[in-house]
Amino acid sequence: MLNQLRTRIVPLAGVLLLTGGVASSLGGCQLFRETRAAEAGPSYPIDLPRGTVAPVQVFREVTKLRMTNTTARTFGPGRLWLNQEHSAEVGVFEPGDTWELDLRTFVDEFGDLYRAGGFFARRDPAAVVLVEIETGPADNRELVGFVVVENRFN
Repeated sequence: MLNQLRTRIVPLAGVLLLTGGVASSLGGCQLFRETRAAEAGPSYPIDLPRGTVAPVQVFREVTKLRMTNTTARTFGPGRLWLNQEHSAEVGVFEPGDTWELDLRTFVDEFGDLYRAGGFFARRDPAAVVLVEIETGPADNRELVGFVVVENRFN
C-alpha cells in the first residue's frame, strides 16, 4: 500500500512543481514588458517659435541621456522634446548643470513610452536625432535645439 501511495504522490508533486515554475516565470516577465505610460503626454507644440540651437551637447548612452549646460543661459523649467514626439517635464537647467535623464520616462501624446532599448527590450531602440527644450515665460515660450553628439545603444 505504501508503494502505491508513493507512485501517486511523486508524479503529482512533479506536476505541481512544474506548473508553479511556469506560473512564476510568466509573472516575472511582467517586470520587463514594455508598457504604455500611465498618462499621455502633450502633443508637440508645432506653433511655438524656434529659438537658436544652443551648444549643449547631448549624449545617448543606452537608456540614458546625458547633457551639460556649457552656455551662460538658463533653460526651463519646461519640457524636453525628443524627435518632435516624446517629451518629459524638466526643471531649471542652469549653466554648469549636468542632467542624466532616463529615456524610459519620455512619453508621447498617446501614452507610448520612448523605445529606449536596453538588455530586456523587445523592440529595437529608437535613435535620438532631435532634442529641443520648450523654455521661456508662459506668454513667450520657444523651442531651443540642443546638439545630439552620440547615440550609443549598447
